[in-house]
Amino acid sequence: MNAFDLSPAQIRNRLILRARQAALAATGRQFPWSRGRGQATRTRPPVVPRVTVTAGQVVQLGETDYRYATGALRLRILRVRLDISQWYDGEWVWLEGVEIGPDGKPGAFRPVLARVAALRPAT
Repeated sequence: MNAFDLSPAQIRNRLILRARQAALAATGRQFPWSRGRGQATRTRPPVVPRVTVTAGQVVQLGETDYRYATGALRLRILRVRLDISQWYDGEWVWLEGVEIGPDGKPGAFRPVLARVAALRPAT
């Protein structure tokens, strides 16, 4: 195989990989996947988050207490998704709910990745 058999993206990816390997070799480290054969990598078991809120409750989340949006959020929880939340070391949980507006009226449906420590029912 020569360079003419590769697409521009494949050539770019190989150049990036070589640059990263050179940088790691200069620091004396190696890629985690470049271990010898027969050496298995250890993976941590998934952690199911311990959540104190349930469907039907309203939570108030600050901007730093949830991901992928801005501003404070009031959410009426419809479902706590523990099945897809086990990969965040028990610190984050996926919620499905309806956003509650400042006037108290329900708004749009929203899936939210929320910090477990911030989940307290709103008063």
